[in-house]
Amino acid sequence: MNKIIVVANQKGGVAKTSTVRNLSYSLAELDKKVLTVDLDPQSNLTIGFGITPKKAKHTTGTIITRMLTEEELPENSEYIQTVGKVDILPASRALTVAEVNMLITPGSNKYLAKLLEPLREVYDYIIIDTNPSLGALTINALTACDEVIIPIDPELFAITGLNDLMDSIGKVKANLNPNIKIGGILFVKSITRTNLYKTARQNIADYFPHIPIYKSVIPLTVKVGEANSNALAVAEYEHSNPAAFAYTELAKEVAENGKNETENKIA
Repeated sequence: MNKIIVVANQKGGVAKTSTVRNLSYSLAELDKKVLTVDLDPQSNLTIGFGITPKKAKHTTGTIITRMLTEEELPENSEYIQTVGKVDILPASRALTVAEVNMLITPGSNKYLAKLLEPLREVYDYIIIDTNPSLGALTINALTACDEVIIPIDPELFAITGLNDLMDSIGKVKANLNPNIKIGGILFVKSITRTNLYKTARQNIADYFPHIPIYKSVIPLTVKVGEANSNALAVAEYEHSNPAAFAYTELAKEVAENGKNETENKIA
C-alpha cells in the first residue's frame, strides 16, 4: 500500500528525526521503496543521511518557494537524492524563508500534498520529518499524509504535549485532510523495566484509549546518537544493537498494518 507517513510531536527531543532515519532504512531493508522528506529547517535528517544542506542544489525550501512563485519545478531526479536504498528530499535554511512566505500566502496548506501526490505511485512509503512547532510546515505535512506516527519519550512528560498534538490533528482532519489517522504512539528512549516507562505507557493507554500503541519500543542507547553523527542508521552502525532490532520490528509492524488495510479494502 502506498502511504505517506508523518512523524510528529509538538515536543522536541523525542527522536522524531532518528525515527524517520531508522524506520526508512528498515523499511528499505524489507524491500520497500522509500522516500524521506526533510521538512525541518534545522536539516538534521539531511545531515543524518550524510548530505551537506548548503551543497544541495534543490531542497524542500527551494521547491516550495518555486511552487509559491508558480515557477516550473525541476525534474524529480534533480531534487531527490539517493543514499543507500533510501531516497531523500533534503532540507536547508531556505525552508525558513519558504515557511514565512507560506504564512502570508492564502491557501498554502496543500503545497506539500501537491508536490508529493504524484510520487505515491513511485514509492511504497513517503516518510516526513517535521519540526516541533505547529507552523505552516507541520500543517502542510499533516495535510499531505495518510497517517501520523507519534514518538514519545517517557521522561519528557509524555502526556503534556500529546493533548496539544491531538487537538491539532483533529483540526486538520476537520478542515484540511479528512483521511488523516493516527498510525500509533511509539515509545522511544525507553528502559522498559523501569516504573517510569510502565507508568507513562499505562497513562497513555488510560487517557487515550482510542490511540494505538506500537508493540515495538525503541530502547535508550547512545548508539542511536553515535549512528546519527556518522550519518548511518543504527543497524548499519552496530547491527547487533537492541535499537537496530527494535526499528526492524517497527518497520515490520508498519508494513503489516499497511498490508492489513489493503486486505480490508479489498474485502
